[in-house]
Amino acid sequence: MSIPRKRFSPYSQTQWTDTFKRLMDLEEKLKYTFRNKNLLKQAITHRSYVKDKRLSNERLEFLGDAVLELVITEFLLKNYPTIDEGRLSKIRAASVNTKTLSQIARRLGLSEYILVGRSEKKEGITNNDSILEDTFEAIVGAIYQDKGLDAARRFVETMLADTIREIVENGVIFDYKTHLQEITQKRFGCLPEYVIVKEEGEEHNKTFYCNVYIKNIEYGSGIGKSKKEAEKNAAKKAVERLKGEGNV
Repeated sequence: MSIPRKRFSPYSQTQWTDTFKRLMDLEEKLKYTFRNKNLLKQAITHRSYVKDKRLSNERLEFLGDAVLELVITEFLLKNYPTIDEGRLSKIRAASVNTKTLSQIARRLGLSEYILVGRSEKKEGITNNDSILEDTFEAIVGAIYQDKGLDAARRFVETMLADTIREIVENGVIFDYKTHLQEITQKRFGCLPEYVIVKEEGEEHNKTFYCNVYIKNIEYGSGIGKSKKEAEKNAAKKAVERLKGEGNV
């Protein structure tokens, strides 16, 4: 089977052949064959690898995050009809958090396939939890764009069904963002608001600073190597403060 070279960025013949072989090898691990191989290549492309951010996996990661939440929600409602919505929210949060998704990405060996810049490769950032999580989410988004929601659903359920069952049976991994949301809805009748107030560092290795507000009052701040991590750390500080005030 031959694939037209115009489907890829202009490489030398050797580079193009190596890239195609790597994509096919990754497809075997994913147990999914892309109609459009460019989508898979984009899904594993970190922003440090390309000059134009639009060619990186960030937009696919944004899409995949939404698809994951929808598919997991449907899966939980279908398979656990007797569990109340509050506990389902905790199970869903535990199923798609950084720890869970990065573990799945490691199991698939994604760190070997992520395309990063030379200096980033030396730093070993492809084994970073947040990079692995983002890449997995980008692959979900790529599958959704390639063959639609049904294909994405099959992939997500194959990858996460056993993990979800384990979470349900053995207890939910504690999630501070979900816990804070429950507190604020119950005590204040509102949702917490997360604001990234500062970003530091090189484009490929940023540190994010986040504040969380409840009714426009700052209740906690957090730092992380991704926005999600910073938000979770801010939520933890807010929960600790609310406990101190007797609001939990």
